[in-house]
Amino acid sequence: MTGTVKEIIEAKERVGEGAYLWLAYDGIAILWACEEDSHTTDPLQRWELDSTEKDQLIETGLVDDQGVLGCSGENYEKVESICAKMLSENSPTDPTLFKRIIHQLVNAGITIDHIATAKARAETPNVVAVFKGGDSDEETPEDWDYIEVLGGEAIIWGYDGGDFQAQLLTAEQISHYYEDPQVTVADLEGLRYLERKGVRLYDEADITVISERMKAERQARMDAARNLSMVLPDEFLKLCEEVHETPAAILEGFIADLCHLQESPYITNGSDERDMAEAYFDRCGYRVRVEWERERLKAEADKKS
Repeated sequence: MTGTVKEIIEAKERVGEGAYLWLAYDGIAILWACEEDSHTTDPLQRWELDSTEKDQLIETGLVDDQGVLGCSGENYEKVESICAKMLSENSPTDPTLFKRIIHQLVNAGITIDHIATAKARAETPNVVAVFKGGDSDEETPEDWDYIEVLGGEAIIWGYDGGDFQAQLLTAEQISHYYEDPQVTVADLEGLRYLERKGVRLYDEADITVISERMKAERQARMDAARNLSMVLPDEFLKLCEEVHETPAAILEGFIADLCHLQESPYITNGSDERDMAEAYFDRCGYRVRVEWERERLKAEADKKS
């Protein structure tokens, strides 16, 4: 736990039982003496947290409320409820979803700035709408917020004049940066994107979600295959007896050479052995067959496009 989070905990304890701690989505934590004061008076203290500190503070259970500064409770609850319902009933990549969410928001009395929304979508593909969150009659930047769908969830941010932080990547950049496991063009199908000079640009936040999901799926597959039971033939068992080694030791040695491992029980036998293990693996054609299949799928995709 960081020093800032500890400071917040201590500050709330000093204020006492009625203390009201607000955590904004942009990482700003604000402390008031009580909830009523949050509507009328300046806060007692204010902190700016990074993503790790935000998570740590949430885990303490001391945060009384979360949201966006400048968004009134009533408006925020309407927006959050509508977005959550629509996302639970539809695919987050549905191309008509944002239009339908806006329709529901307008029907609920939420004021949408359509010009600002169009401008926002020209900078980042996952903005649903710019809306009036504050309940004052003045049209100040602090009164406006925007909704962004990331990872299948709707997040509300302070609009602040339209300063967006989206990192946009091309399919080529994605293939280069997200290679373990590889995120391919096929994995990008259905994602929202911007198109500039004929090049599609994707929100890196979406790509990170895809990458993390692929890592979790791969880990599950590896865990399922980790403990292997084999019936070994007599020929292999006799060979092991000839060299006074157990079958496990020989198999572990080959795996260590093939994968360049150095940690017991998988310890490589040397550089030449590693080269020969790799040559055997490649000679069997495992990689070639995968490459052929990849080229076939690419050719099919090119024909469709």
